[in-house]
Amino acid sequence: MKRLLQVLIVASIVLIYDDVNAKDYPKPIQKRIDKAIKSTFGTEDVSFIDLSEPSYDITRFPGIEKVSVSKLMNEGAEIGLAAFASSKGKNDLFDYLVLFDKSMTIKKVVILVYRSSYGGEIMAKYWLKQFEGKHNGQQLEFNKDIDSISGATLSAPAITTGIKSLSLLMVHLKEAGKL
Repeated sequence: MKRLLQVLIVASIVLIYDDVNAKDYPKPIQKRIDKAIKSTFGTEDVSFIDLSEPSYDITRFPGIEKVSVSKLMNEGAEIGLAAFASSKGKNDLFDYLVLFDKSMTIKKVVILVYRSSYGGEIMAKYWLKQFEGKHNGQQLEFNKDIDSISGATLSAPAITTGIKSLSLLMVHLKEAGKL
């Protein structure tokens, strides 16, 4: 019950924020972002360079909303990219982070804020590991490449569609010279 209360408090704080940039999240969520970056890229000393959002045409990429992309820099060198996005479950949006290496391969997926009372099973690390190593939307078909998970009948396909679209968007932006 205490854990549920903590999640609800953090989620209500996040609802105040309209954007999905790393610097805008409350400290508990920022700690999750920092931990994901450290475990993925092996360093804590990372700076975020936010890329301009107006150049993203996400209408061609279904299942994602409020996309924000940041270059991850360490000692003056780019080590990867952080893409923050939202997707919609049954009723509510949920926010997540997808870390990409420089070749636009997915390195890690982390659910940052899950607002619904159902479907939270998609936050399980073992389930999210299925997305790692995927590139350019390939092998990201729900119930074919990505296993379903009990209790997340709507959220699991929604995040799968969102991550596939985000992967395609990132490759598109790189090929267009916008990253």
